[in-house]
Amino acid sequence: MMNRRTLLAAGTALLAAPAIGQTLIKTSFGPTTTDISTGHAAHSSLPKALGYWAQEGLEVDVFGIAGNTAGLQLISAGNIDFITIAPDELLVARHRGMPLKGAYIHARQPIGRVVVPKAGGITNLAQLKGKTVGIPVMGPNPYAAATLHEAGVNMTTDLTMVATGTGAPALLALRRGDIAAWLSWDTAVAGLENRGMEFTEFRPSFFSELVGNCVIGREEMLRTKPEMAVKMCRAIAKAAHFGLTNPEAAIQIHWKVYPATKPQGGDPAKVMEEAKRVFLSRFSSFAVPAGTPYGASTPAQWTRVVQQLQASNDLPAGYDGTTAFTSEFIAAINDWDREAVAAQARAWVG
Repeated sequence: MMNRRTLLAAGTALLAAPAIGQTLIKTSFGPTTTDISTGHAAHSSLPKALGYWAQEGLEVDVFGIAGNTAGLQLISAGNIDFITIAPDELLVARHRGMPLKGAYIHARQPIGRVVVPKAGGITNLAQLKGKTVGIPVMGPNPYAAATLHEAGVNMTTDLTMVATGTGAPALLALRRGDIAAWLSWDTAVAGLENRGMEFTEFRPSFFSELVGNCVIGREEMLRTKPEMAVKMCRAIAKAAHFGLTNPEAAIQIHWKVYPATKPQGGDPAKVMEEAKRVFLSRFSSFAVPAGTPYGASTPAQWTRVVQQLQASNDLPAGYDGTTAFTSEFIAAINDWDREAVAAQARAWVG
C-alpha cells in the first residue's frame, strides 16, 4: 500500500511526465543572472520539477545569463526564446531598435536595489558623488540611474563604477570599503544580508508606481507562435502561486533541482530561515490581490516607467512605451485553477 509520501511523490512524477505519445516542444528561458537562487524558483526549478511546463507540452532549457546586456543580445539573435528583464531595460532596448516585447509582468514592483552599508555613514545618495560604486555586471541600469538622478547624482559622470559580481566578491568589496554603494537586485542583496551585511536601501519617490521584471520574447515569435508565450507564462504563474502558498516546499524543490544552491552544514532551521529571506525577497513581488490576474499591467504603469527614463535622459520626449507590452495573452495565461495548485502546495511532502 502506498503511504501519503509515496503517493504524493508518484503524483508529482506523473505531473512531470508528458502524456503518452506527446512530443514536447523544445524552447528556452533565461533568467538574466547566473546566480539562480531560491528567489528564481518560479521561473526555473518549480515549473520544471512540478511538471507545469511538461503539462503545457514544453521542454524548457533554463540557463542563467550573465546580465541584461548579454540576455538582450542572445534573445535578439534568436539564441534564446524568452528572458526576464526589467521594463525599463526593455524600453531602452526597443528604443535602440531591438524588436522585443513583454508578454507577462512577473514581479509587480521593481527588483532593483540601491543600497549602502549601514556602517558606511551614507545617509543620502548625494553623498555618493565622487565615490566608487559597485554593480554585479557592467551595463545599463535604468532603475539605479533614475533613483540616483532624483537625488541629483549622475550615474555616468558623478560615480566610478566597478563590476563586483555577486556573493563573496561583492561582500568583500563592501566590507573593505572598496565600494560605497551597491546597485544590485533583491535576491542578491538578501544573500549578502544572510552573510551579515546590514544595508540602508534608497528608493525613488515613484517606486510604488513602477512594475518589476517581465517575461519578454521577440515580436516575430509572439506574433507567429502566441501559444508559446501562453504556455511558458502559464506554467510560471502556477509556479509562483505554488511558491507563495508553501515557501518551504518551493525551497526544498529548488534545492533538489539546483543542489549547489543549498548551503552545506549548519543548523537546518537557520539554513531554511536564510533561504526564505532570499526566496521572499523576490516572491513577495509576485503576489497578486484576489481577483487580479497574474502577469497583468496597465498602460499607465508603462507610461510611468517611460517618464522615469525620460527624466534620466534614457528616452526622448514623446516616446510611446505602451507598445512595448501586450496584454493579449493574460486571460489565457490565467486559465487554470488557483485552488488546485494551492492544494497541491499545501499537501506537498519533501
